[in-house]
Amino acid sequence: MNTGNRKRYSSLHFYQILIIGSAFLFHAALFAATPLGRLTGSVTDAAADEPLPGANIMIKGTVLGAASDADGSFVLNRIPPGQYDILFTMMGYETYIEKKVSISPDETVTLDIKLSEAAIQTEELVVTASKRAQKVDDTPNSIAVVSSKEIERRNLIYLDQLLEVVPGVNFMGEQVNIRGSSGFSYGVGSRVLFLVDGIPVMTGDTGEINWDFIPVSQIRQIEIVKSAGSALYGSSALGGIINVITKEAALEPETNVRVSFGMYDDPPWKEWQWSEDGLFFHDLDVDHSRKIGAHSIFFSLGKHASDGYQENGEYARYNGSAKGFFKLTPQSNLTISTNFETGKSGIGVMWFNRNKALEVEPLAVGDEVRSNRLSVNAVHQWAVNQSFGLKNRVSYFRSHFEDFMHDNRDHSTAQKFGYEAQGNWIVNSHSFTFGTEESFDKVAFYPLGNFDILTASAYAQDEFHLLPTLILTAGARYDYTITDGDLEDSEISPKFGLVYHVTDKSSFRIASGKGFRAPSISERFPNIYASGLKVIPNPGLGSERAWSHEIGFGTPLCRQLYLDAAVFRNDYWDLIEPVPDVNNTVQFINLTRARINGVETVLKYGLFDRRVSGQLGYTWLDPRDLDLDEVLGYRSRHMFNGSVAGHYGNVELGLDYQHYAKLEKVKLYPQDPRVDQKVLNVHMTVDLKSVMITGSVNNFFNRMQTQYERTIMPIRNYTTAIKWKI
Repeated sequence: MNTGNRKRYSSLHFYQILIIGSAFLFHAALFAATPLGRLTGSVTDAAADEPLPGANIMIKGTVLGAASDADGSFVLNRIPPGQYDILFTMMGYETYIEKKVSISPDETVTLDIKLSEAAIQTEELVVTASKRAQKVDDTPNSIAVVSSKEIERRNLIYLDQLLEVVPGVNFMGEQVNIRGSSGFSYGVGSRVLFLVDGIPVMTGDTGEINWDFIPVSQIRQIEIVKSAGSALYGSSALGGIINVITKEAALEPETNVRVSFGMYDDPPWKEWQWSEDGLFFHDLDVDHSRKIGAHSIFFSLGKHASDGYQENGEYARYNGSAKGFFKLTPQSNLTISTNFETGKSGIGVMWFNRNKALEVEPLAVGDEVRSNRLSVNAVHQWAVNQSFGLKNRVSYFRSHFEDFMHDNRDHSTAQKFGYEAQGNWIVNSHSFTFGTEESFDKVAFYPLGNFDILTASAYAQDEFHLLPTLILTAGARYDYTITDGDLEDSEISPKFGLVYHVTDKSSFRIASGKGFRAPSISERFPNIYASGLKVIPNPGLGSERAWSHEIGFGTPLCRQLYLDAAVFRNDYWDLIEPVPDVNNTVQFINLTRARINGVETVLKYGLFDRRVSGQLGYTWLDPRDLDLDEVLGYRSRHMFNGSVAGHYGNVELGLDYQHYAKLEKVKLYPQDPRVDQKVLNVHMTVDLKSVMITGSVNNFFNRMQTQYERTIMPIRNYTTAIKWKI
């Protein structure tokens, strides 16, 4: 790093520390002089009169909060005197606010609250949009939330399978698209930022998302932000954010064992049958959690293996995780977590020919990749006083892969070291979020070379309540990156938003924000040949940028129906796309200009006293390459998602359906015929409290279809899963 770069980086880092430190010292001094009160109580089910463990209790206008224990009780200590509104939320229940609760010095106030079941869950608490807990209808962006109950009943193993049921989200191979943001690029960077508990987990070499890193059984909630999020999160949040929030320890000692077995059906055409043996898969996940005084621990182990439905589709993966929560003081806690995954899987890029669509070319039989990944994180949170909270995060993520292919033998080890300091300050009608984030990526990628990438960032956002019903949001982030000491890049990413609560249940929102994504190492410097495709470098490849604009409205049509609709426009500059020549030699280039206009509607419903529930989602896209005046490739113009679940006693029968219009443009083999994608998945669950049994049939009608050229999506398969709670 040259002297000028060092000075610029040091100056930025100094001001970041100064901002955080000044706010901390001011509020710590103020807190020390204040006499304090206490709030206790219980949360119960209004109908059953039973305790509700895990309910969220927040003191509005402060950073103070708690969760109810196994018996439904809660305690909030050291509350400054004053009059507060207390917010009670829990997934599946109506939100309740106890208004104007008076807290006096050295006194205890007790609240016993009863929550009623919600016909439709629309007021979830989310943490991704503003890096702090808030109601989803207080955010100016479109956000989808997938709960742990939805995850359990669908009997799915991997995260990408689950995300396919979210309106506006679809996949091209392993590449996730949110409202058409990503298109398709095999094995390289994602335009959607992937977080686990708010911490970026994306490989430093290819910039990819590894969907098997976090097993679905360990997920408590998934939050999907459907617009650019670089104003708070930096690079890769150009098309949206997916934040996986992992489970906490159970309130009572608990062990869960989940075993599943399945098999693939025969393809509908005899000539496609490539194996005389049955093709099976199986999965095992075990986790245990318990409270130890004020602390808690959680750990898990898993194995996932499959013969694959196509040649070279076999895999065997092992994973584990551990999380410890330590209550250091009544106002501070420390969370230490680690996740690892290791295994190998076959590689089949494209089919052998149309008559052998589930086979690879003979030379490629046995091609495989071996990989392992490890993350270690520590997060310290401190409620300095009722108005100011401070969070510090240290993280490490290592990923390694090695390809064993008949025509390619590359390998890479990427390490990411990260640090973030974040402050949340609530004063009068303002909620300030500000902080600093640094990361260092060290990549050893054969045959591309060795690379060091240093990034320093600072961000700030203010959420201002102009009126009790009107919320204005404004913020920005500055990112400064140095690659190998001389290649510099910097970005400023602003955002603006407005939410107007027409009624308690209806809200109107406007959002506008900038996103960017720096090209990955494998996009800028590739020089490889694999499975008939040659990819050549483009050292001059620059960052891609976008502006996302959205107007949306959410309202209940009645108690059983809730409608959310949004109109959006995403403008792109220097969009990175793979471009092949006549010989199928591929190079990544910056397209000058692109735009995606669209409309998205989501209808949630809960009918017949919640016995029938689900949602219907439709997204229309108009994806244009403005420079060439043609359709952007690998984007479906019409996307429909529908789900329905019927409940009778402890039995549930559910259907999930996705229908995507055929792609109007592909790049590698545009002469190949294309069809609409239509997938119906069926599941039935019997919940016996300590035992849950689920059976499912995926791709019920056994349709043979592609997401991108010459690669068949999974054929019909059958799965049975049993989960024991001990």
